[in-house]
Amino acid sequence: MSIEAVTSLVTATVAVVGVPAVYLQARAARLSAEAAGRAQLHHARQTSQHAASVEVLAAADELKRACDHSDSAAWWLTTIYEDEASGDTGRRQRAAEQRESAERRHEEALDHAFEAYERLVKAVARLELEGPDQLIESAARLADLGDLLQLPGRTTGFDEDDLVYVTEREQQPFTWVVSQFGEARHTFIRHSRSYFNDI
Repeated sequence: MSIEAVTSLVTATVAVVGVPAVYLQARAARLSAEAAGRAQLHHARQTSQHAASVEVLAAADELKRACDHSDSAAWWLTTIYEDEASGDTGRRQRAAEQRESAERRHEEALDHAFEAYERLVKAVARLELEGPDQLIESAARLADLGDLLQLPGRTTGFDEDDLVYVTEREQQPFTWVVSQFGEARHTFIRHSRSYFNDI
């Protein structure tokens, strides 16, 4: 066999063995890159879901604080109105002086409560988009009760034992709303822990 024939045979053998080896290396590198991309996307999705659930909880807590503040402002306004109706001239005069400031504080507290409620609704909407599905129902329950939580701050003379419509036909004392909001918050936290600890 001539040198040229041997060289051709070696070149052909290298080509036959080398091409599949290069192909397999390239394929392994591509699969590895795809797996790394999927892992990175999965991590980014988990991070986004976690941020969305934290946002819901923070908005719910802010709403509760804002509603407590607007309730106090409404109660204070009720007290001033009662003093204005007093037979004591001094009390009536002091009440008249305090009313304007109290009405302004009440209005600001109401605005803050409404803005906090809007943040909660937006946070729940973001969670609906981001997921996970396991948290959406408990987050929506927080928003539904958050709407009712604002009731005492909207009017003076509200009593926590007053009945409020919790559905179109069902009424419950307002204390029930407060209790249910607290329970909904704990349920949301429990579901969040369960979901994020299991991944």
